[in-house]
Amino acid sequence: MIDSTPGVPGGDITTEFGVVRRLPTTSRIDADVDDDFDLDLFQAGFGDANVRLRTFPPSWARHHATTVMQSEPLVDDDAPSYTRGYRAAAYGYLRHCLD
Repeated sequence: MIDSTPGVPGGDITTEFGVVRRLPTTSRIDADVDDDFDLDLFQAGFGDANVRLRTFPPSWARHHATTVMQSEPLVDDDAPSYTRGYRAAAYGYLRHCLD
């Protein structure tokens, strides 16, 4: 679910782990634009990835996130929104990890 956080631009997703920022060049994540998008599944994937990444030592977490990003999503994925959320968290981890 999206929290309406003051000062957070529309389209950004607030989770217990932080805010998933929408870049100005990206389109709004919206079920009206993407018929296959399920916000609840996206957030579940994002949350699960963050929980998993936090259980690993930093080098393992980087390896896991890199492996996730290098692998192509399954063509017959039955939960593409979950996968998108999981991959978004992996990308964010790689983009912002400090070590």
